[in-house]
Amino acid sequence: MHGPFRCFAGIALALLSATAFCAQGWPERPIRLVVGFPPGGSGDFIARNMGEEMHRLLGQQIIVDNRPGAGSNIASDIVARANPDGYTVLLGGSFSHAVNPTLYKKLPFDPQKDFSPITKIANFTTIIAVNPKVPVNTLRELIEKAKAEPGKLSYGTPGAGTPSHLAGVMFNIVAGTQLVHVPFKGGAPSLAATLSGEVPVIIATPPVALPQVRAGRLRALSLTTRKGSPIIPGIPGAEEAGLPGYDVGGWWGFWTPARTPPQIVRQLFDTTIRTLGNAQIRERFAREGLEVDTSASPEQFAAFIAKEIPFWAKVVRESGATAD
Repeated sequence: MHGPFRCFAGIALALLSATAFCAQGWPERPIRLVVGFPPGGSGDFIARNMGEEMHRLLGQQIIVDNRPGAGSNIASDIVARANPDGYTVLLGGSFSHAVNPTLYKKLPFDPQKDFSPITKIANFTTIIAVNPKVPVNTLRELIEKAKAEPGKLSYGTPGAGTPSHLAGVMFNIVAGTQLVHVPFKGGAPSLAATLSGEVPVIIATPPVALPQVRAGRLRALSLTTRKGSPIIPGIPGAEEAGLPGYDVGGWWGFWTPARTPPQIVRQLFDTTIRTLGNAQIRERFAREGLEVDTSASPEQFAAFIAKEIPFWAKVVRESGATAD
């Protein structure tokens, strides 16, 4: 072996050894789990419930870091810029990595190049509900009232670009209504506004809406997916509720910064799969209307995202939705 080549090979081997050593020692300190929404919403619920079990499996604390704003772009940007050492993880979803690239004119990160996908976590629908003082009991009645008062009824969501926002935009298109979008910085603030009567209608994730529906503080009219869900009994799908052409859902997943060592990505993947295999976690998720759905591998999750981006780009363009 010639001198320069031997030198290069030695450097390459040293780098590989350093990476392997880094992965073998991981995790040696707490892991930060960044969520683009405030406490009280679906993302926070997922992060805190998974964090407890991941802490038990990894032996290191999972610190939930709520960074709301800009449709979760602030959280995504923090993770995209973080050191690729496995100590910063993003809880994002269809909104952060498939919707926002089209919804926002310019993003400070590339949703594919700047992240290492780990796995899909769960699918979810959203729920259309009203303050009980609003004189409607069914989705058909809401549509009738909205058509009788065009531009007067508003609906609250966790923010621009979220599945709740797109569900509202598509609802107007399919139902022929003019509900006005009122974005908040998360599910909890939008819920507070609906409970106070400030906003009559809410489109919310199940962890936000279901406890209030069960307590009688919200009246659920329909899911935003065409079919009903076995884990959300008592609330009809859009087809059963009288709007058969309506079908909008979403999903959650984990990412780390691009160039995170493959061994660490794999350990995060394995830990996430084990966490979501826990019967108690699955029960908690089901109670909150979240259907656990994991990827077969990080590579399969990356392929899934690659297909979701053009799908949601089409939805956003057809809806005319913008982040402004």
